[in-house]
Amino acid sequence: MLNSFINVSYASFPITDILEIKQDTLQTEEIKQYHYSLQQMGVDLNSCKCVSCRGGISPLVSKPKPLPIKTKNVTEVEEREPNGNLFAFISVLSGLGAILFAFLTLGSGMSHNGNPLSYLLLTLIAIASTVYSTIKAKKNGAKWGKAFLGVGVLGVGLLLFLILLGL
Repeated sequence: MLNSFINVSYASFPITDILEIKQDTLQTEEIKQYHYSLQQMGVDLNSCKCVSCRGGISPLVSKPKPLPIKTKNVTEVEEREPNGNLFAFISVLSGLGAILFAFLTLGSGMSHNGNPLSYLLLTLIAIASTVYSTIKAKKNGAKWGKAFLGVGVLGVGLLLFLILLGL
């Protein structure tokens, strides 16, 4: 009777004292890896001051598991075919370049000693690049709206150019 009284704690209801201590396996693996890395650096494990060593547990050492190497995903990324997004982006950039060169052609032509021929050639090259990139974007699977965005930029630039010229 005295033995059962000792195992019951003092509370408003009886609680028996059954305390089970479970070892944390994740923490144990971390300690093992920590001790292994210390050992690889040449540190004496008897002088280790980690929590488990301060608690009186002898240093645990194990070689950590190597990380798995995934090679399948790397080859999939390399074999990916280009879609039309890059060509659509180039189309928009060359359309903006065509607008810029058109205004430079206009400004150079209005100056007294300017030669607009070089800017005119750059404008024509940028327009051709826009049309070519638009066709390539559509052939590589871009949607209609995305593929013809560069041509739309050219159209808006042409309208702006005509408004400024007063035509």
